[in-house]
Amino acid sequence: MLSRLVSLIDRLSGATGLVGASLVLPIAAVMFYEVVLRFFFDLPTFWAYELAYMMTGSHFALGIAYVMREEQHIRIDFLYDRFSPRVKSAIDVVINTGFLFPTIAWMTWLLVDKAVEAYLANELSGESEWNPVVWPVYSTVAFGFVVFTLQIFADTVKRTRILFAKKPEA
Repeated sequence: MLSRLVSLIDRLSGATGLVGASLVLPIAAVMFYEVVLRFFFDLPTFWAYELAYMMTGSHFALGIAYVMREEQHIRIDFLYDRFSPRVKSAIDVVINTGFLFPTIAWMTWLLVDKAVEAYLANELSGESEWNPVVWPVYSTVAFGFVVFTLQIFADTVKRTRILFAKKPEA
């Protein structure tokens, strides 16, 4: 049962990572548009900046669980790589349970609450004349962090299995 849940979380992280990655080209297009108008025609657009930061935040939030699943996050590899799989797993379990999971779960709670408040208040960005509602972006970021929290749990389960296996994986 737990293996199926971990597999489901891994697939969800992959799907959200794919959605996050798909935002790279639209972000680049909006920024290119802004640069051309600003520097060649002296016509800056505030909506382009606004749209770019919204897409960039969504890109980050939707990709973070995938990065964890693929073990591409930042760590001190020159030390970590010298350890055995069991020691690596012990380090990861301690970091995940003692720091990462509580911190990210708390942040996720706050982000979900912020998204709900923005939806209920019909909050507007206030950054430009476009002035869009912000709950879709807040909701996307909150969803990305929900998936990240789940991925931390899945990673902890995987590491705990390695830690307590009779013969750890190489």
